[in-house]
Amino acid sequence: MIDITHPTKIAEYARGIAECLITQRGQALAEYTLILAFVVMACVLALGFLGLALAGQINSLAGAFP
Repeated sequence: MIDITHPTKIAEYARGIAECLITQRGQALAEYTLILAFVVMACVLALGFLGLALAGQINSLAGAFP
């Protein structure tokens, strides 16, 4: 247990909490950036495959009309 009865101990404890929050905030930002990058890659791949499939459908529809 941390002794917070002395003023310098309180300051050290507060600094520790602040450092922890700053570190976690930066870590969360990095994690969100990685998640966003994976989502973007998945969307690009999905749109690539769907785009090819849709292009084939449109070409077959266009070939059906004289």
